[in-house]
Amino acid sequence: MKHTPFDYESLALLAAELPDSLKNLRFAGRYEEELAEIDRLLSPDTHPAFEPILRKRLELEKILADGLSHDYGITWDGMLALFQKNYPGFEEKDLYALIDSGHADYIIGNGALPGCIRFQDDAYANLTDCCEGYLYELTHPGETFRETFSELRHENMAYMREHGRASVRFTVEESVEPDEEHIRDGKLFRAWLPFPAVTPEQSGIELLSANRPVTVSDHPIRTAYAEYPVKAGADNRLEISFRYVCTAVYHDLDPAAAKRGYSKEAALYLDELPPHISFTPYFRMLAGELTGNEQNPFLRARKIYDYVTSHVRYSYMRDYRFMDNIPMYAAVNGRGDCGVQALLFIVLCRLAGIPARWQSGNAARPTSIGSHDWAQFYVEPWGWLPCDPSYGGGMKRAGDTEGWNWYFGNLDPHRMIACTEFQRQLEPPKTFFRLDPYDNQSGEAEYEDERLDPSDVIRRKRIVESERLGG
Repeated sequence: MKHTPFDYESLALLAAELPDSLKNLRFAGRYEEELAEIDRLLSPDTHPAFEPILRKRLELEKILADGLSHDYGITWDGMLALFQKNYPGFEEKDLYALIDSGHADYIIGNGALPGCIRFQDDAYANLTDCCEGYLYELTHPGETFRETFSELRHENMAYMREHGRASVRFTVEESVEPDEEHIRDGKLFRAWLPFPAVTPEQSGIELLSANRPVTVSDHPIRTAYAEYPVKAGADNRLEISFRYVCTAVYHDLDPAAAKRGYSKEAALYLDELPPHISFTPYFRMLAGELTGNEQNPFLRARKIYDYVTSHVRYSYMRDYRFMDNIPMYAAVNGRGDCGVQALLFIVLCRLAGIPARWQSGNAARPTSIGSHDWAQFYVEPWGWLPCDPSYGGGMKRAGDTEGWNWYFGNLDPHRMIACTEFQRQLEPPKTFFRLDPYDNQSGEAEYEDERLDPSDVIRRKRIVESERLGG
């Protein structure tokens, strides 16, 4: 399976229904049995003339089931032990409380609760990040958690209102390499690291160093690419450093100034893009219900933003490659991470006649950097406006109305934009199934004849330096 090239266009087939025998096994978390059932269905003895399109869907499902079978390795007792080791006084009831918060991805297998619960491998890190305040106050009785990044956001808001914009220069270092167990001596290793895109928000982009020859693409998913033979016992990293300036411009938006209509270029962002930006009957009805008789495009978009930020609680997710319809997950489960929320906003805006598109890369704080996604929507006379539902929703739930309003039409300069489109192939194209088929925030890698999974590679990124420009 790791040596089978992947047809990127097959991603659209995620919208196709699976046979019940597979759905039942998948939703029960019985992935090994699902893999066996896929093999049975694909056998010539079972279906001698299996429909070619459905065969492609099952072959894609086989990749997903194989990945999921390795992705839920933490037991209930194992998760409880992790928290009790690192948070004195943590009890089982606290783990129940964290699960109730909606921030844990888990499956329920066979057996009695809670022992049959298995958590996704990143669930501990996700819970400690999303529930940082809860855990701090649990282990520091009588103290109140202080969220310093929120203070930084408000500093940006005040600065931008006074000066019209804010700019930050970042120096970033990134690397990717195969881990020790996946060194293939003499094999050609191919790697794509995220690189700052040329956009109105970013300038002064410089490649400062690279330990190997790299090609920087001019592509909606911008990368620094290299290929080289791996050598046993050698340093097999691809490592680069770069500098760029991110500028956020302040928009003082009066809804009464909004006009109907859009440019020809913006109209391209009204279409479907299966499997995730799909105009399902559910989404059609939801968009109609949310916008009603409102004709002002800015206010129509605001109604959608209010729905997403009120309805969806922030939660880390399983890898997007394991999801059939990303925005539908948020709509029906009421939880999702930044990209899930951005896609829900995008699909509903498009259905409401408002062009909307994707941006992603990283949230680049002064001393840390991590993956982040958001959206843009188009309203005359301003053109493209930013929208960050996950930041806005988090501030709304914290009672911060100013911050909630800010992230509809305004952003902060603490970002690195690497992707300006959703669901685009890399340049040069990747042969095998990607770690993230939809964008590239942490790096992609493969061998010339073998797929590499997330656990097979080591990916790092760090802020070397950040500096606010202009005071």
